[in-house]
Amino acid sequence: MKIYRNIKLAKYTTFHIGGRAEFFAKIKNIDDIKKAVKFANKNNLKIFVLGGGSNILLPDRDMKVFILKIDIKGVSFKNTRIFVGAGERWDYIVARAIQKNLGGMENLSLIPGSVGGAVYQNIGAYGVELKDILESVEIMDLKTLKVGVLTNKGCRFDYRASIFQEPKGENYIILKAVFKLSKNHVPNISYPDLIKYFESKKSSIQEIRKAVIQIRKSKLEYPTAKIGTAGSFFKNPIISSESYQLLVADYQDLKGKDFGNGLIKLSAGQLIEQVGLRGKKLGNAGVSKKHALVLVSYPSGKSADIIKLARLIQKSVKVKFNISLEPEVNIMA
Repeated sequence: MKIYRNIKLAKYTTFHIGGRAEFFAKIKNIDDIKKAVKFANKNNLKIFVLGGGSNILLPDRDMKVFILKIDIKGVSFKNTRIFVGAGERWDYIVARAIQKNLGGMENLSLIPGSVGGAVYQNIGAYGVELKDILESVEIMDLKTLKVGVLTNKGCRFDYRASIFQEPKGENYIILKAVFKLSKNHVPNISYPDLIKYFESKKSSIQEIRKAVIQIRKSKLEYPTAKIGTAGSFFKNPIISSESYQLLVADYQDLKGKDFGNGLIKLSAGQLIEQVGLRGKKLGNAGVSKKHALVLVSYPSGKSADIIKLARLIQKSVKVKFNISLEPEVNIMA
């Protein structure tokens, strides 16, 4: 393992934003983690784990931390299970699964980031969440340096949440993941966009992947040399059915989806659009013209620009709908 100094972090995030890290290393195995922890302890450094950099907003300032960029690779198949290193690119794994005619991942196509990040966030799209297909993860505790396994239940998955975001799991590094798929998968096309797409077409896992990629590209911004983004910036808010009925009385076209247990999930994108902020530009940050839930950074964009715009959105939605939007992106102060 090679340790680098004063590394620019912007190139490691899809927002293209971030100051320098005092120390930086790419982690390829367990031994690398042990060496990194020893170095951090010796130099009184805080460790920060970075995955694919697709769901994070780093500060503009330089950071006195030791960044561990997880680069643990490896993919193997055994019957309907896939064993994957946390540093593998998520969409590459989806493509590999479909090549093997294994179903369950196809609705999660084209989501950026790493496998470890996908587990951390419990990614979801088009009616499917990662928790639906994950069997277990191998982890290392940074405090004890012990390696263990968490089952699906042990990961404490919730909407865009997991144990890795809780105090109990904040010292866990995800090393590997095991996904259990199906050779006789029943395609999930219950999401409105997919229902519309497959009106007169035959659905298969291959066709669903193709459809999801096409739909995502038509709706979402993707990082380019000139535009940075972390995809959906806010979580879709979840409110009680009673609160939803009160809102619909004033805003008849407000979309709501049954979330179970008397709860309704709203569309954060629709709320942002209805307060008139779609396409809004503030400094070197903006709300995407394609989808109001996506914030983008333009050349020379700063973390402060994104945060200022996010706060404007939160305030505007709160004033009009009395709903608090919670960021999905991990914002580092």
